[in-house]
Amino acid sequence: MSAGGDCYEAAGKFIMDNCGFGNPDDCQYILVHGEVMGQGPIAGIPFGHAWVLDGSTVIDKSNGRDVAMPMQVYYAIGQIDRIDNVIEYPWEEARTKILDYGHWGPWDLETESGL
Repeated sequence: MSAGGDCYEAAGKFIMDNCGFGNPDDCQYILVHGEVMGQGPIAGIPFGHAWVLDGSTVIDKSNGRDVAMPMQVYYAIGQIDRIDNVIEYPWEEARTKILDYGHWGPWDLETESGL
């Protein structure tokens, strides 16, 4: 999560490590920057977050996690479909953004809270 977390870097590094070599057409991962609803201490506060899609599975490596769960469940927990503020970057576009901006993101995501 962007509010003090490492989600953009973790998701970006995951896709770079897993797609960075070989034929770019072989990489099916999609880097996602989106707005999610906070839980726990930040319950009810929407914030920017990053994860990776592998088909219909979400991979979230932020803050030392190793989460892999169905997209439908992940999106329900984070109220992602309700908020409807998601930008998907296929591998080639993600790589270009990382190199052009010189950081992991966010690049295009604007959130309600600014977080």
